[in-house]
Amino acid sequence: MASVGWMVLAVLVVGGVALWLRQRYPGGWRYALSTEYAGQRRDLDAARGRLRELRREAERALAAARAGVDAAERARRSRIAQAETHLARLRSPGRGMLRSSVGRVLWLYEHVLVVEVDGREIECPLPEVSVRDEYSDGIGHVYVALPDGRREMVSVSLEEVPEAEVRRFVVEVFNASADEKIARAERQARVPQAEAELRAAEADTAGQDRARDRMAEVEAGQKSDKRIPRARQELDAAFDRWEQLTGHRPQ
Repeated sequence: MASVGWMVLAVLVVGGVALWLRQRYPGGWRYALSTEYAGQRRDLDAARGRLRELRREAERALAAARAGVDAAERARRSRIAQAETHLARLRSPGRGMLRSSVGRVLWLYEHVLVVEVDGREIECPLPEVSVRDEYSDGIGHVYVALPDGRREMVSVSLEEVPEAEVRRFVVEVFNASADEKIARAERQARVPQAEAELRAAEADTAGQDRARDRMAEVEAGQKSDKRIPRARQELDAAFDRWEQLTGHRPQ
């Protein structure tokens, strides 16, 4: 069975080569294989090769110019995205890193205090929140004054969370609030510069312009380049000679 398979494969390969030769050198096996016409075949191959290489050269140059345009556009989009991200973080830094927590009801982040009340989380910007604590009958009560003027109370079992830990958390909130007030002012002071950087990134098209100019130069150069039309004429002439010889015109 294996030998039969190899024989079939060999027949297919030989058939494929034969078909290729007949298409490349039409007119019969004599013209496709005989050493008598080797010079004519070389003439045909050389003309084909010159045109093929010139076309490949043009395609490579055009592809490189297009890649330059794409790279310049990506670079500009990246600069704009970075500037937008920087500005967005200055305006709204999010929660930031988790600093401390009390049970599953209070979380102190870098920029906000999160309070869980009745199964929902309330996020309070640190500069706008204040807390106080009370303790009685084994329960710690933390009162949170919200930015809108409302107050929430969170109760913590001192059996689960030691009173010292709750007190330390409240102090951390006070200190974090003071730190965040300073940090917020610093961020707000940097917003105008970040806005200017974003506008500059949006307005800066120099890289794109250079890449597009280069693309236009390549396209214009290829339109005025006489080598490909000349090579095409030379190939047509080679086809003519082969047709005169064999009565069949190559493709």
